[in-house]
Order: sequence, then structure tokens, then C-alpha cells
Amino acid sequence: MIPAYVILIVLALLMCASMTSLWLDAQQRRLDHQIDIALPVSKANSLPSIRRAEKVSRWPLFHRLLNYRPETPYSFHPAYVLLAGIMAAGAVLWVNQVMKFSGTVAGIAAGVVALLVVRGLFGWQQHRLAIELFRQLPDAIQLVTSTVRSGLPVNEACRTIAREMPQPTSGQFAIVCSELNLGRSAEEAVEGVYLRTRVPEYAMFAVTLAVQLKSGGSLAETLQTLGETVSQRVALAARAKALAGEVIFSSRALTLAPLIIGGLLYLVNPQSVDLLLFDPQGRTLLAYAACSVLMGHFVIRWMVRRETTL
Repeated sequence: MIPAYVILIVLALLMCASMTSLWLDAQQRRLDHQIDIALPVSKANSLPSIRRAEKVSRWPLFHRLLNYRPETPYSFHPAYVLLAGIMAAGAVLWVNQVMKFSGTVAGIAAGVVALLVVRGLFGWQQHRLAIELFRQLPDAIQLVTSTVRSGLPVNEACRTIAREMPQPTSGQFAIVCSELNLGRSAEEAVEGVYLRTRVPEYAMFAVTLAVQLKSGGSLAETLQTLGETVSQRVALAARAKALAGEVIFSSRALTLAPLIIGGLLYLVNPQSVDLLLFDPQGRTLLAYAACSVLMGHFVIRWMVRRETTL
């Protein structure tokens, strides 16, 4: 049995380490901002380097456990995600002061909740990045088609996307331009976007470039057909999400209903809820109910995402 104070000490040390990482990251950001003001450079220099994007992780199992991809540009610094996991674990231990479970059970629950929060935040950022890239891809393909029809090469089209398109597409194509400058072929550079983001439409884009550049033919016509296909897929994905909106709302309502009803019952008659808070068997039933509701919510989300993914 792990004493509660040992768990609190470990969480406090992890929080101190996270705060130190955030402080160092803020210092580095301020230094980079001052350098950018003094020596303005292109946007491509602020993006992840090709070496860091291509190198193999030293801790693949640890990154897989946390659902973390080093090559993915995250909106939030990983230290913030770890800090959120630590805060979730601390919240579980704080709730355990009322529930009065054993220290071992509380420690295991806190670790599981922290892991789920970290995995969920990393997965949410990856999914949001993939959705944004997927929605912007038809415009990017249309821009490539227009550039190729005007007589310019594919490399210049990639540079145009890096300059004109919004984030995150411009950032990914800035990396593509850096790889093209180092002598990498266009299809391999576009395939690298797929390997970093796991958006399957970029794999289709890379295959189209590889076939047309090696076998010849009208690249503009093929890219126009690909752009129309991707546009149809984007429209189908939006329609599928709209049709699944009722199911998503129902899952959220079913998840929040026990919490709302329990709060109203406690306001009307606190004695009716005290059994779940102060009796050992009642606390066990309450924990089981909470876990069941959360598992049901995530299962419904997984089923909806699986059925609406093209």
C-alpha cells in the first residue's frame, strides 16, 4: 500500500518539473521573438527542421503510450499537456479525500486518469490538425493545378502554397520546400506530409505526382480530377458529421444527465445522496456508475468517429 503523502510528493515533483519546463520554454520563446525582431527571417525557418522530423524517436514505446508523435506540430506545448495530466491526477486524489478509498486504489486511479488525459489531449490535437489539413487540401491542389497550367514546375507550386495558404498547410509545405531544396523529389516530399500527419489524401496526392511525373501525361488534368475527388470527400465528411450530430448530442446529454440530476437531488434532499458519499458500499457504487457513464460516452464517440470516417 502506497502512502498518500508519497503520491502527493511525487505529484508535487512532477508539477515542479513541468513548471520549470514551461518557464524555460517561455524564456526561449522570448529570446526567439527578440531575434526575429532584430533579424527578420522567413517563416520556414520557424518550422520544425527536417532532421527532427525524420529522426527516429529514442523512446518509441513511451511515446506510443502517451499517444505522442514528435514530428507532429502541436498547438499546445507538450509540457502543458503533461501539466494537465498532473492536475487531473491531483483532482482525483482530492476527490478521494471525500470518497475515502485506499491509497493504492486512489494512486492507480490517479495514474490512469492522468494517462487518459494526456493521451486524449495529444490525440485531440492530432485529429484537429488532420481535419484542418483535410479541409484545406482541395484549395492546395487547385493552387498546384493553376500553377502547373501556367507553365511553372511543381516545386514553384509548393512554394506558392507555403506563401499563400493558411496554417497548417503552409507550414507543412514550407517543410516540403526545404526538402525540395535539398534535392528530394516532389512525390517523396509530399509523402512526408502524409507520414507526419497521417492524412490519407496526401498519400493519394503523392502517388498521383509520382505516376504523372514518371510516366508523363497531363499533370494538370490529373490534379484537377484529384481535387474534385477530394472536394467530394470533404463534402461527404461534413454531411456525415451533420447527420451524426443528433447522436453526438444524445451521448453528451446522457453523460451529463446523471451529474445534473444528482446535483438537483442533493439540493432538494441532501440525505438521499449522503448514502453514496459517506457509506463504503455507496461510494463503490458511485465510482462504478461514474466509470460506466464515462466508458459509455467514449464508446459512443468511438463508434460515431468510426462510422463517419471516410
